[in-house]
Amino acid sequence: MISVVVPACNEADAIAEVICSIKQLCPHEIIIVANGCTDDTAEIARRSGGCIVIEEEKPLGNDVGRAVGAAAATGEILLFVDADFVIPSKSLQCFLEPIRYGHADVVLNDLDDLFTANRRPHSATVWRQVLNELIGRRDLKIDSLLSVPHAITRKALRTIGVETLADPIVAHLRLVQAGFRIAHRYAIDVITPNRFRPNEHGRYDHTLPRAEKRMVGDHLAALAEFLTVPRGGFSDGNRQRDLIRQISSGSRSIPVVSPGWGVQSSLYGGRSLSVIIPAQNEAAAIGEVILQARKIEPKEIIVVVNGSGDETAQIAARLGAKTILFEEALGNDVGRAVGAKAAVGDILLFIDGDFAIPPADLYPFAAFVAQGVDVALNDLSYYLDLRFPLHIVTACKYAVNLALDRQDLGAGSMIAVPHAMSRRAVRQIGWELLLTPVAAQVMAALAGFSVRCVHRVEADRLNRIRPDQHFAAAGYPPAVERILGDHLEGLYCLLQARGPRGGLYDGNRARNKLKGLTLK
Repeated sequence: MISVVVPACNEADAIAEVICSIKQLCPHEIIIVANGCTDDTAEIARRSGGCIVIEEEKPLGNDVGRAVGAAAATGEILLFVDADFVIPSKSLQCFLEPIRYGHADVVLNDLDDLFTANRRPHSATVWRQVLNELIGRRDLKIDSLLSVPHAITRKALRTIGVETLADPIVAHLRLVQAGFRIAHRYAIDVITPNRFRPNEHGRYDHTLPRAEKRMVGDHLAALAEFLTVPRGGFSDGNRQRDLIRQISSGSRSIPVVSPGWGVQSSLYGGRSLSVIIPAQNEAAAIGEVILQARKIEPKEIIVVVNGSGDETAQIAARLGAKTILFEEALGNDVGRAVGAKAAVGDILLFIDGDFAIPPADLYPFAAFVAQGVDVALNDLSYYLDLRFPLHIVTACKYAVNLALDRQDLGAGSMIAVPHAMSRRAVRQIGWELLLTPVAAQVMAALAGFSVRCVHRVEADRLNRIRPDQHFAAAGYPPAVERILGDHLEGLYCLLQARGPRGGLYDGNRARNKLKGLTLK
């Protein structure tokens, strides 16, 4: 038996046709959840005949109507549609057949065309991709319970709890974790016919529209349930976190083997610049890296040499860099944190030791910090228009900024060099946090510091290819796995600070209606 659930709020123009199309499926029941209606939606549904009409005087908010309707359903298969546009019955039939024939427990709308569209992706598209990848269902791409139509068996719904339908991405996560079979072969365009609601979809400033905040918040709510540990089980890249703790506690000192020299520049309005360069076996490049950095007049250049078996340290010292030498490899980004602890400048500019960047491309980062920006990022937003679908690392960078309601930052990230920070920002978030750059960026934004993308440097084209880090026969390459973990750690910080939805709009959901809600 099939139950069709249709939440409706002021849909008098479409509800009769929607019901007519559904009736051609010969369902066991059609449940209309008319909520907050100030028109004739409920009356038209009653006159249409054969419908169970649940009427709520006040709006239930997004998705709560699905849960309320599902709790009243008695069918073994539940099909969910919206009331604002008609879907032909033949198309709806496709969402029932995989379950009827025992091939699936859940049927989702296939949004592959949207996923691969040759345009910058919508915020919800980005987050759909990111969440599916992080929970191990890359094959689902951007398909999820966020979109109608979709169908679920009563057994699956009983397992995850009918109330979770009010949080569609939490429900999606639980279905995946429970191992239910998910089909997603059939596509229906639900974007084009969807009604435009100015108060939900309109853009009036630089922040996300309310509908997008709600959908991003829905994904963060699911992520909060998924993230039982800060990195979600992803690799940490052999970071020597104990070393940071030892230096922070004073039980270990920073081994400066050469004090170096610099200049007191007039370029930065009386402020001084420290350039920080982690380096491991970079004898071939470190000299040119230092020489180019000298041209923007730093007070000091700090080279944190670690795990090297070549002459990187000797070259750095000879060229006047403050040279810090660790015999052991520190792991990614630990050298940045150590360098920040050792720095004396008011502006901290972070670059890498494996490729030289011209001074014209280094100077803007330091200059913007001198002018009041606290975190000056490399502007990598062109990546969002470069490749479709987005590479998962690019998608994660954008997703974090969307979660912070900073769509303007695009794919800007402290993972990428060059970037610069003010000393006051480093002091407040703690130099120790710089060993996890995404967490540092999140905490700087949450603390109210000015974060901006200031200049574009195509660092990826200059970066040295390391086969052991950048390639893998199966699964993610080690560098990608570490970076995914970094983003999860940053998002974990956000969720800890702002709660399960990251502080984003909840869609005015009437959650009081979910208390004690169970299947019949």
